[in-house]
Amino acid sequence: MPKQQKRKTEKLTPETLQSLDQETLVGMIMRLYEQNVQLSEQLRELVAQKYGPKTERFVDPNQMRLFGAQQPTQSAEPQPQTPKQQDQTSGGTSNKAAKRKGHSRNPMPSWLARVPLRGKDPDQEMLQCKCCAIARNKVSDVITNSRLEFKPAELFVEDFINMVFSCPKCGDTLVVKPDVPEPIENGGAGPGLMTEVAVSKYEDHTPLYRQERRFARLGANISRSTMCGWLAATVSIVRPLYEYMKELLLQSLIIATDDTPIKVLDRKHKRNIKTGRFWIFRGDDDHPYNLFAYTPGRARAGPKTFLKGWNGYLQGDCFSGNQALCAESGAVHVACRAHDRRYYVKALVNNKAACEQMLSMYQELFKIESDARELQLSAKDVKLMREQEAKPILAKMKTWLDQQSLVALPKSSFGKAVNYSLNNWEELNNYLLDGNLRLDNNLAEQEMKRVAIGRKNFLFLGSDNGGENAEVLMSIMSTCRRHNIEPWNYLRDVLQRLTENPGTDLDELLPQNWKPKNGGTPISRLPLARQMASVS
Repeated sequence: MPKQQKRKTEKLTPETLQSLDQETLVGMIMRLYEQNVQLSEQLRELVAQKYGPKTERFVDPNQMRLFGAQQPTQSAEPQPQTPKQQDQTSGGTSNKAAKRKGHSRNPMPSWLARVPLRGKDPDQEMLQCKCCAIARNKVSDVITNSRLEFKPAELFVEDFINMVFSCPKCGDTLVVKPDVPEPIENGGAGPGLMTEVAVSKYEDHTPLYRQERRFARLGANISRSTMCGWLAATVSIVRPLYEYMKELLLQSLIIATDDTPIKVLDRKHKRNIKTGRFWIFRGDDDHPYNLFAYTPGRARAGPKTFLKGWNGYLQGDCFSGNQALCAESGAVHVACRAHDRRYYVKALVNNKAACEQMLSMYQELFKIESDARELQLSAKDVKLMREQEAKPILAKMKTWLDQQSLVALPKSSFGKAVNYSLNNWEELNNYLLDGNLRLDNNLAEQEMKRVAIGRKNFLFLGSDNGGENAEVLMSIMSTCRRHNIEPWNYLRDVLQRLTENPGTDLDELLPQNWKPKNGGTPISRLPLARQMASVS
């Protein structure tokens, strides 16, 4: 056994420790102390992660209380009571006492069909007035209650019928075929059913095996492999629209990005599965498109290929691929302040006093942004406001970080937070360059929920081709939500138009320009507060 390895396996005994000199003992104690601190911090973080609150909300401990920290002391002399107080003391009720507002139902949606429910028509004997001996006349209908009712969706069969005409003399025939476009030639699904499968999976996150059961309850046995084929056919029709939105997206001055993993079946890898990646690229307000892209891994070649030829502000986390992309293309990397703040929220359990100081400064920065949005300032005014109010806070923050870097343990959660801030300080402050830039990358990160919720339901992708199909449909669903467009009516109408005429003007089919051709609801009925609407 080598000497070094044998030393690791030796047990320390009192005799061994007595034989060591003081300097060696002090070194051992310091190493054990640092290890103990590091393990204690990890333990507290794990306990907080499992049992603690998940919110990142921070309340400044120095904030003054509205009514004071203590109750006001009572005066020794009795104060004269008002008539209202005397009435309440005596147990009486005041006519001016405000009644507590009760709970009421939400109003019934005005756009839904209404079905009247009336009683049976009374017979003549019941209509006869007992005192006047004449028949009563109907005066009015009074609605006493309204309720919502539900009818399950239904499947129906469309039969394509060729009308055949024949000459009775010579037998010459004329065949008239129905002029109905088919998304899949001689296929078993119409555009409405194909749209339902796509929206159910990529907007409602219902995997195909659950849809298979739902269709069985409606009376049709549709296998999930058949639905996979329908999804692929849908993507092949609408992909030109996706490519056109990508072309417009690359004209954005600002593109926000983020990524998240997804499991993909692959027989070439261990356990027949690998880790793919979904990326989101969110355009600015002049190019309002949310586009997803799938890559087999997290290599920088993915976003580099998608953003080929683009040059502007790239907003995202401090992923090395983003930094390399900006270095090669000349784009400006704008780091996310919410990412940086999150490190201090994580370290709050171990370094409360220091982290509260940083989070208080962050609270001031975010207050500036909320005030600017509330005042609806222009980009020029926002930039000026940041220079006047945010720069002094950032200078104070930088001084604080330099001081903390001298005392923070590098491997502690707090030390990692301080080092992250200092190492990416320039990128974190690049949001000051343009008033259209945001302090954080939260709007792009919100779209990762779409992948995370779907991943929790359907668990994995069947192949890389499945990921490439998913990127198109998720992009359409996400962009529809950004514009508050009802996705089912939109996708069905787009599918129908592109089937009828593949050369349709794609500008008319963009979500912000789309108008239903055959009726339908252009605006989603969901309340805006319940949508992941990417509104700045």
